[in-house]
Amino acid sequence: MVTKENERMSSKMFTCPYNPVHVMKITRAHHHIVNCRKAHAHKKFIICSYNALHHYAPEDEAKHLETCSDRIALIDAAYVAYGMKSVVTGNLTMPPPAQFQFDDDDNWDSD
Repeated sequence: MVTKENERMSSKMFTCPYNPVHVMKITRAHHHIVNCRKAHAHKKFIICSYNALHHYAPEDEAKHLETCSDRIALIDAAYVAYGMKSVVTGNLTMPPPAQFQFDDDDNWDSD
């Protein structure tokens, strides 16, 4: 069954960062980019921490990480804005360390 979401995803196009002539449906991009990265190993591109399809030159790293749409979406999901102040939600406290008790009676050498 073809849903609107599947139809929308299949109509999105992806342009390869290694060779801009390579344009394909987004559903084929992961397979393609692995092969194209191998073929263009001389290009020392960095892979984005937020989206594996984002490959960029080292000199573009700061700009990409600042403007990456997936990074911004992740931050929006992790923070709830209250006016001009953003706060982290959820319980962020560390759990207490586990307490283990061992029997001192056991003598493994006597067996």
